[in-house]
Amino acid sequence: MNRSSHTVRQVLPLRERLKGETQRAILEAAEEVFGESGLSGARMEDIAGRAGVSVGTLYNHFKDRDALLKDLIVARREELLARLDAVLASTEKDGFGSQLEQFVRAVLEHFDSHKAFLAIILESEHMRAQELSGSRASRPNTALLEIRRRIEELLVRGRIVGMLRPEAAEMFPSFLMALLKGTLSRELSAPTDVPLASRAPALVLFFLHGAGA
Repeated sequence: MNRSSHTVRQVLPLRERLKGETQRAILEAAEEVFGESGLSGARMEDIAGRAGVSVGTLYNHFKDRDALLKDLIVARREELLARLDAVLASTEKDGFGSQLEQFVRAVLEHFDSHKAFLAIILESEHMRAQELSGSRASRPNTALLEIRRRIEELLVRGRIVGMLRPEAAEMFPSFLMALLKGTLSRELSAPTDVPLASRAPALVLFFLHGAGA
């Protein structure tokens, strides 16, 4: 009896680990295929082939392509936000300029490592804007909204310590978001061999020069 129970305890964790590894491989393959083929062009067969699994195995993990895309976006978004929160926590005693630069660097590093995810984010936002054109303002992707929320909180600190002037301060998060999105979009349209994170100092300098007290 005890031997049987011990065997079950040993087998189940291994099974769960294998399941987790397979799911991670599928998400990585999906990110590549969606990034290359676009949201409408990606096929489950291509994702399965890239992940090295059968199509049946793919459907065992995800009921359809929309479910796979949703899980991919959530997983990458959670990775990004956890990274940003860790940076904010570890730099809370640093000067505002240093904290801002490390935050911007973390955003750029994440998307530099996941350019396909960046392509998905920007394409989905563009599609949403087209669908809602003429009816109501489009709502940005959740990942972009969460980045903006953290930027808003960070820039409040900038005003408190006197590095950002109070006039028109409500516009500053939009300015910084525009700098980030412009940098990311340009990298997608005209890729370079330069790491995105290396642009962080210049972006922060430009932002503070325009909005500095």
